[in-house]
This record gives sequence, C-alpha cells and structure tokens, in this order.
Amino acid sequence: MRLRVAGESYAVPVEDVLEVAELGEIAPVPGAHGSVLGVRNLRGEVLPVFDLAAVFGIPLDRPPSRLLVAEHGGKRAGFAIDEVTDVGELEAPAEETESAFLRGATLDGGVLVGVVDVERLFSAIEEENA
Repeated sequence: MRLRVAGESYAVPVEDVLEVAELGEIAPVPGAHGSVLGVRNLRGEVLPVFDLAAVFGIPLDRPPSRLLVAEHGGKRAGFAIDEVTDVGELEAPAEETESAFLRGATLDGGVLVGVVDVERLFSAIEEENA
C-alpha cells in the first residue's frame, strides 16, 4: 500500500494494514512523547495514534487527515498519514536508505518510495514510549 506522509512517498506491506480511516477525534495523552498524537476510539477499541512524520523526523507540510491502522506481533496502532495513493504490487527495495524505519527504497513511476519496515517501526515506538 503506497501512501504519502508530509509530502513524501512510502509503502507499507498490505498484510500489516488492518484499515485506513478518517483521522477523526484524537484525545491527547499528557506527558506522552512528541510523536504520540493521543488515543482514538475506533469502533470500541482504544488505539494509540502516532504522527508518522514525527516518527520519521520529517516536517509536516500540512496536517494529516487519514489514520492507517496497522498490526504487528499482536500489537495495534494508528499512524497519522496524508493519504493512501495506491494499493498494488511494488518492486522490491533496490536502494538502501539510512533510515532505521525503512527496508529500503524503490522507484515507482519515477517516484522514490521508501518501504517501511513495520517490525522496526513498532519496536521503535514501543521503546520511545516505554
């Protein structure tokens, strides 16, 4: 699944994505790390919501409007994103990146797409918020 975060293109393996929804109303969590936007009640389940741009360390170009709900290792979280741009096959990462959150990058229609390592992403947010 290809998506846009702070104007940059990323891809998340569709098998790690449960759904994409409107960002909706988020309740702030006092004292939480800067990447934590808060929590959201999504059909009776309280999800922690993270600003994916803040996790990646990139400045926002506009407020995110969508919520990507992902699951890995039995844990669920919501990630604020700009939009989903495509769902489909993507070439395997051919370029290495310096980001700890990416498996690599690939060109897709002339656009460089960072391929998110969901396991590392969940590990990092868990360590940040322990």
